[in-house]
Amino acid sequence: MITNLDGALETWREWGLELRERPRLVGPVPGGLTNRNYRLNAPGAGHDLLLRIHHPRSESLGIDRSAERIILTHVGEHGIGRPALYWDSSARFTVFEWMEGRAWTPADFARADQRARLWPLLERLAKVSPDLPRRRYHAYLCHYWQQLDRGDVVEHELRESWQAFEPRLRAFDRSDWPARLVHHDLVPANVLDTGGRLLLIDWEYAALGHPDIDVWSVAPERCGEPFVAELMGWVNALWERLATR
Repeated sequence: MITNLDGALETWREWGLELRERPRLVGPVPGGLTNRNYRLNAPGAGHDLLLRIHHPRSESLGIDRSAERIILTHVGEHGIGRPALYWDSSARFTVFEWMEGRAWTPADFARADQRARLWPLLERLAKVSPDLPRRRYHAYLCHYWQQLDRGDVVEHELRESWQAFEPRLRAFDRSDWPARLVHHDLVPANVLDTGGRLLLIDWEYAALGHPDIDVWSVAPERCGEPFVAELMGWVNALWERLATR
């Protein structure tokens, strides 16, 4: 399995790009908790590249790489995200065009004028309809919980809280809410500001889900479904435990 930069770069002839020679490392890209990202100089391509090496335990973290590949194509076509230039056949890494820009910070989410730039992007996202199943949040969180439970890292208080929460999660999952394409990880750092436009990046947790989740991420006071805050609190807390094991 490719888990290092050199291994990924060895495949450069397979990328289908107009490269004259093997891309050269400019440097690692800071940020990101799931993957490792590198900026590459790419002679012949006309622009630099971003190479993203995927987390070796993607499935454990609830990431469906095949779904992500489909979603990247759709959001790229709609100008909401950047499409992949090359997707490794074994889903070990992805190559994107490097785009100059500034990642947002929490201060951007706090500014009304910046949020006003972001809302139209989310409205366009709601109209994107990839042929994918609706996320079942009960199954998704049970996948997290069962791994932690098998690892014997669940304290008594957390187990009691989960047992109280799980039936309500099941009921929410069965309720009749309209599924839309949701980013599910709309933190400020996943908004790339190129100056002329905004792009959303890091789509690996995206799925057809509850539309209020992205709203809650940007402006909790605008979220119409009260259960979303509790749901995402559990998603984030269990993910953090799994990712740091």
